Amino acid sequence: MKKNIFVFWTGDNEMSPARSACLKTLANSQCEITLVTPENLASWMKDDAPLHPAYQHLSAVHRSDYLRPYFMHHYGGGYADIKETQSSWLPAFDALEAAPDAFGIGYREKSAKGVANIHRHRIDGTSYHLDTQTSAFANYLRYRFYRANWRKMIGMCAYVFRPETDFTALWLAHVEKRLDLLMPRLSANQAPDPRAAADPTADGASAPYPVPWSFLCADVIHPLVYRHRDRILQGLPMPNFKNYL
Repeated sequence: MKKNIFVFWTGDNEMSPARSACLKTLANSQCEITLVTPENLASWMKDDAPLHPAYQHLSAVHRSDYLRPYFMHHYGGGYADIKETQSSWLPAFDALEAAPDAFGIGYREKSAKGVANIHRHRIDGTSYHLDTQTSAFANYLRYRFYRANWRKMIGMCAYVFRPETDFTALWLAHVEKRLDLLMPRLSANQAPDPRAAADPTADGASAPYPVPWSFLCADVIHPLVYRHRDRILQGLPMPNFKNYL
């Protein structure tokens, strides 16, 4: 597998000085870094797998959440948030290469607090588990179970996956089905800023933009990782979660 790490900057806004500094530290991974931006995104699109039509309406954060499974499925290799990186990824790539049955490798989730709040994130009042309509109470029970098993989860900010596996196919399919659900509301309420999300504010209000913060990311990945936990390795260096904005 090519030792390449994809990084996404999906908005028209410029990187802050902190982000630019973090991007430079990715050289410490000792891997090739591929920065995907609006200027070169089209060159990465597969002819038989065009961008989902909802993409243009998403916030920059949610565009990245969609591109992760797209690139991990079609290309494989690494993905990294633009956060400070101080350690080599080469041992993690080597560990994945040495385990042919493994789908991918990440860093262990930081704590139980990092587990996706799948019970809170609903579309038009409806709760979903992956792409299946369910009750918020059932998802709350799942959430408590996943929290109890957080050590078996990987974090969302960096990982490496083999391309075109059953895992990446499911991951991409579930995210695209969620975009299908969101599309009617998204077309009328596109993201007002790069970090927009529909999670309630302190006063309980929610923005018209309909996509909850982790609805396209951890809400999908954590259940899939737990389901396939025997084939998801741990051992990638954890990024620095401070001073990146």
